[in-house]
Amino acid sequence: MKQSSPLDLTKQSELTFNPIWLNALFAHADRVWVGFSGGVDSQVLLHALLQQVSKEQKQKLAVLHVHHGLSANADAWLENAEQICQQHALHFEYQKVRVSSASSLEEAAREARYQVFEDVLSAQDVLLLAHHQDDQAETILFRLLRGTGGRGLTGMPQMRKLGQQGAYLYRPLLQVTKAQILHYAQKHKLQWVEDESNQDDCFSRNFLRHNILPKLQTHFTKASQNVVASADKLRQDYLVLTELAAEKLAHGVNEFGGLSVEWLVSQSQTQHEFWLREYLITQDISLTLSQRLNLLTMLASSTDKQPQCDFPLGRLMRHQGYLYCLPVEQPVQYGSLILGQKYQRAFDQLTLLSAHNVELKPRPLGAKLLQTNGQHRELKKWLNDQQIPVWWREHLPYLFIQDELVAIGNLWRHPAYSSLQVNWQIDPSLPLPIKQASF
Repeated sequence: MKQSSPLDLTKQSELTFNPIWLNALFAHADRVWVGFSGGVDSQVLLHALLQQVSKEQKQKLAVLHVHHGLSANADAWLENAEQICQQHALHFEYQKVRVSSASSLEEAAREARYQVFEDVLSAQDVLLLAHHQDDQAETILFRLLRGTGGRGLTGMPQMRKLGQQGAYLYRPLLQVTKAQILHYAQKHKLQWVEDESNQDDCFSRNFLRHNILPKLQTHFTKASQNVVASADKLRQDYLVLTELAAEKLAHGVNEFGGLSVEWLVSQSQTQHEFWLREYLITQDISLTLSQRLNLLTMLASSTDKQPQCDFPLGRLMRHQGYLYCLPVEQPVQYGSLILGQKYQRAFDQLTLLSAHNVELKPRPLGAKLLQTNGQHRELKKWLNDQQIPVWWREHLPYLFIQDELVAIGNLWRHPAYSSLQVNWQIDPSLPLPIKQASF
């Protein structure tokens, strides 16, 4: 999708979308979703879209509503969203979520909402959210007061990836003020719901919205606009910094995507956290500062240990002096291979190419492997010899004919079964940083 401006800036008061952006959006997306709460912001976004989309584009337009269950009016908001979609003949979906208040209710609700977005959207889908300029200013001030780093002060990106399926999130109204949104809604006589929690100053963002930003704007009339402009400049600087950092970081990353711990610690000590953060960004991993500092401590542990850092979407492990980003562990599958048919597992797939009755079984503890020199080697020692990382040791395809281990992927084959042919393909998300044979 082209990175042209989403709005026609010559007609911004009318919230007119740039036709080039709009056509590119619908041409590249399988479905264009609007995140719809029923509040004035999402009402205006949906209404403005409906004024411009063609009949063909409208077929791709859909609405997604998240029912948090935090308000007594939540059911009424859901019913209102559904009625609006029926009125405009739009595809409508909703999800009900349970929000845990163990920590920040604001953050818990946000996490639940974004999890719904990731679950519902498919590859090539785009989600449009109605965040505006005032929301951006609040976000930047909120992060500043929490002590975020420079990258966090760039604010919400206008476009970013959403989840792992290939979907994207887009915020087309970030250049629009709340006053412009209200003007549009009143001009077009739109009706919207009001979330009573938006008036509760116990929530940090509400406190900023009701008490801080209005006072700032009495002295600095363009406070929100200038805060956002500063974030935009900072974002441009970070784009250049990211390019330069990627060039240097490439010297510390191996062909399997692992970060050299030796390279990392060879940098200035004050830069260790920076380079670790840059590496994690290349792997689409976001960790807090405290998590990154704990990770650096983990990497400083004895090299004979196997430290592991788990996070919701994966894990980080060290192997042979390199840090690797790994997916969440998955159960190992076992079963019989059928000649010519692919056997798909979590992190690999196998195809039997020769007429043998072959079965995948769990790792045989205590097994001994016959080598080409006629000597036997204990499986555990052989795994160490081959420098097989611990995350692959259970997942390796241990191939049996009846009760005899005859091959381990394409890494070892029993000399008596030279006619056995199996194609083994590894998912690169779970790296196997060794040189592989082929048979």
